[in-house]
Amino acid sequence: MEKYQLAVAVKEQEYLKRLSDYIRDSKFGELWQVTGFTHAEACKAYVKQGYSISLIAAQPDLLAEIKSELPGVPAIALVLKLGESSEEYELHQYQPLPLLLQRLMEVHARAAAFPFRADVTPKGASGVKVISVYSAAGGTGKTALALHLVHAASTYGSRAFYLNLERWNTAEDWLGLENQASGQAKEGLSELLYGLKAQPDQSVSWLMEHRKRSSLLQGDYLAPWTNVEDRMTLSEEEAAGLVNAAAGSGQYDLIVIDMESGLEELHATIFEKSTQVLWLQTSDASVRNKQELALRYGVQKWGSRFHGLLPRFISVNNFAVSTAEPSLSHLGSIPRARVELPEILEWRGTSRVKLLSSPLFRAAADKLLKQLSVEEG
Repeated sequence: MEKYQLAVAVKEQEYLKRLSDYIRDSKFGELWQVTGFTHAEACKAYVKQGYSISLIAAQPDLLAEIKSELPGVPAIALVLKLGESSEEYELHQYQPLPLLLQRLMEVHARAAAFPFRADVTPKGASGVKVISVYSAAGGTGKTALALHLVHAASTYGSRAFYLNLERWNTAEDWLGLENQASGQAKEGLSELLYGLKAQPDQSVSWLMEHRKRSSLLQGDYLAPWTNVEDRMTLSEEEAAGLVNAAAGSGQYDLIVIDMESGLEELHATIFEKSTQVLWLQTSDASVRNKQELALRYGVQKWGSRFHGLLPRFISVNNFAVSTAEPSLSHLGSIPRARVELPEILEWRGTSRVKLLSSPLFRAAADKLLKQLSVEEG
């Protein structure tokens, strides 16, 4: 996947070198490539040669000379004091580089995002792919699979976002001690939800500022609910808004949604926003029976609406320990994935499992992601 192209035009050569070195070794460098200029003419020549620019940050006098060559490209004036330029976006040139880069990403996201509307689906957001991981029964390994899919996507250069919509969010347990709470609640899903209600037009920029990057996952996510009641009362419109904020940022190719068990209006809405919905199965008879009951209920409750979702459903068999497992073909309309996820015996009874600790499960998730990509195509 090609990186975004950041052009920086300032007169100080040392500033460009320091900025370029920092970007190269930071998480920003995973998504962006920086090209520096100390003269406006050099930047204009660069554009005329056919090179693309996704975002330009420049000192006001240089930017005034360059902008005519970059119609439609978001521009930021790097100033010593806010108000020095007439540009819509201004940033202090001399500020901590992590903060500067975060603000650059926010401006790019705001310029790329479509206007927030609760009825806009992710499919309108530059082809963002949305995979939901679901099961009618608990304990089937939804979180393990969802996180492994995010990691698998990142190894192929896709920018992935993990969204946990479970009532009891244990994702950070999988991500290791480095992401555990340190005594203070971290702003996350609850705060984004408040923002969607109070200032929906700021939801994308808020998400860009507060998203977390896991070096292990190699993808982004938000901290769990600080107020669990927010999840308990989450409506389908609010859930759709959370998805839209990530999809509308323009920063992601893939969103993986970790779904709660059960089957309510919220589930149907998220299924409609999904490119594919993975129904996780096990060889346990009670799990299969719950899945069948859920399918039957979906048809009874939503009728043609639910029938229209069936082509997106894919049954995935987890904990497959032998070829003699009971067949899942009786699920009828739902095709079964060719890839079966192996049971990882060392995960049994473990209170905290570290993500990516099983090469077998990693390989299976990788194969499943490839199959899903082929079938979507």
